[in-house]
Amino acid sequence: MSVSEVDPSELVVNKAWDTSLFRRLLEFIRPHRRLFLASFSVLMCLFAGELFGTWIWRGAIDGPVAGAAGAADRSPFVKELLGWVGLYLGLVVFMTGMRYLETSVLTRTGQAVVHDLRSRVFRHLQHLDLGFFDRRPTGALVTRVTTDIENLSEMFTSGVVVLFFDALKVTVVLGILFSIDAHLALITLLTTPLLIGVSLGFRGGARRAHREVRARLARLNGYLQEVLNGIRVVQVFRREERVSGRFNEALDRYFEANQRTIFLFALFYPAMSLAVYVIQGAALWAGVVAITGEALSYGAFIQFWLLLNMLVRPIRELGERYNVLQSAFASAERIFQVLDTVPSVASAVAPETLPDSGGHPPTIRFEAVEFEYVEGSPILKDISFEVPRGKTVAVVGATGAGKSTLVNLLLRFYDPQAGRVTLDDVDVQALPLETLRSRFGLVLQEDFLFAGSVRDNLIMEREGVTEASLAEALEASQARGLVQRLEGGLDAEVAERGATFSTGERQLLAITRALAARPDIVVLDEATAAVDSGTEHRIERATRALLAGRSALVIAHRLSTIRDADEILVMARGEIRERGTHEELLARDGLYAKLHALQFEEPAA
Repeated sequence: MSVSEVDPSELVVNKAWDTSLFRRLLEFIRPHRRLFLASFSVLMCLFAGELFGTWIWRGAIDGPVAGAAGAADRSPFVKELLGWVGLYLGLVVFMTGMRYLETSVLTRTGQAVVHDLRSRVFRHLQHLDLGFFDRRPTGALVTRVTTDIENLSEMFTSGVVVLFFDALKVTVVLGILFSIDAHLALITLLTTPLLIGVSLGFRGGARRAHREVRARLARLNGYLQEVLNGIRVVQVFRREERVSGRFNEALDRYFEANQRTIFLFALFYPAMSLAVYVIQGAALWAGVVAITGEALSYGAFIQFWLLLNMLVRPIRELGERYNVLQSAFASAERIFQVLDTVPSVASAVAPETLPDSGGHPPTIRFEAVEFEYVEGSPILKDISFEVPRGKTVAVVGATGAGKSTLVNLLLRFYDPQAGRVTLDDVDVQALPLETLRSRFGLVLQEDFLFAGSVRDNLIMEREGVTEASLAEALEASQARGLVQRLEGGLDAEVAERGATFSTGERQLLAITRALAARPDIVVLDEATAAVDSGTEHRIERATRALLAGRSALVIAHRLSTIRDADEILVMARGEIRERGTHEELLARDGLYAKLHALQFEEPAA
């Protein structure tokens, strides 16, 4: 897929108002209903203050202002007017405090909901199977956890609560308008559909436009993440211009999507203003007629005019509120896509337990296992072998033979399409995932170190890791010298992805991390393939002590590391072609012997 193209799953098409989607969002509101009630109470106080303000204006104009117009002595009226002014200033102070509370309480409410939702999405992401992440760019998932959820914050602060309150506000204000002058209120009511029509007409393209913007942003973030992760390759192969061109291409698509949204607003706001002017003009004309005919006082008309603005404002902002809701719904659809994804690998509903082995490591078996990442492209074909209790089985073969897939199935990163993998005759699919994976010490070819301290990376907040087990792991992995040379030792800082360490040093720390919990099963997935010879020798010296007494599956690239394995499996094209000890396989003069010759024999002169 081109970087400028959008994943169809990003463009979710749904109804303009999705009641079921809104109900799902309400699930995250309920725990914070007190905050929402507080927000509603603040808005009610603001509304009451606004209504009281219109009464002050009417009282001041129809009272001291009108009285002073024809009076010889105006001092009593001035004194009364000052009373009204003082009352209005007190109201202004009250409204200022309420405006502060409106911002703080509404924002806090939105952030509380967003906090829970973001935590829920992140927790769910961690439990999804690797296949889910294989199919989606990392940047797109980052967008869903950050930008998409942030859009919901605006919905909860200036969308849902304010929208419902505006509906109440319009109803109350309309009732007061009819109580002041029914004829004038009726004229206003008859012109209001023009404003509503413009607001509702705007919604047609708003949601689609917001979906497009979110999808383009996700694609842009995905490409940016990919480039930053591979920046060394970009620089080495001098691909800066090409990469910049592709980024700009994606950026242009994102810009165009935003431009379409801006175009909608550019049409919407002038149309809304025109509708408001028509309503105000009709009210002004009818009001002047009523005042001329002495059917309406000046003060009543001023109050009516102020209330009319209070009526028009929420209707005029209906489009903006709707825009917030549409943006939020577009983001919510994408968020719930993640939350609705059921992991294909999950703990059994009725999990089993491993039989008591008396403290001994388990026996591992692969029984007629078949697996494919993509339908129709088998990776493993009828794989059967056993790792006896406390023994080491190594797997070798060319790249793409399916070696690492064995590790993925053993740790249940994926499940096989046929056959089964067992520990002590218990299918790994019947074991709780946490229980299963806690039994393993895993070291990958390119292991991951997190930003933080060395100690944090080695302990990983595991309950079974003690200072004694950590010291034992440092000694067994030959990493004690490395840690002692660091400024700060175990408390030394680790840069993101372990960038401050060499490849070999990262592997030594990864091996230490795997051993720190004293696992009874060790899995090494080409753990020495990317290390230098000196580091490899250090790891080899520790291998015997490392694997002693444990069931071990070793995926090997360098044959020198697995000569002492109890059994060696030779894989080719997803099948086990040979099996035996190092000496047996050399004597057979088959695939293993050829691999050995390629690595160790000197070429003919």
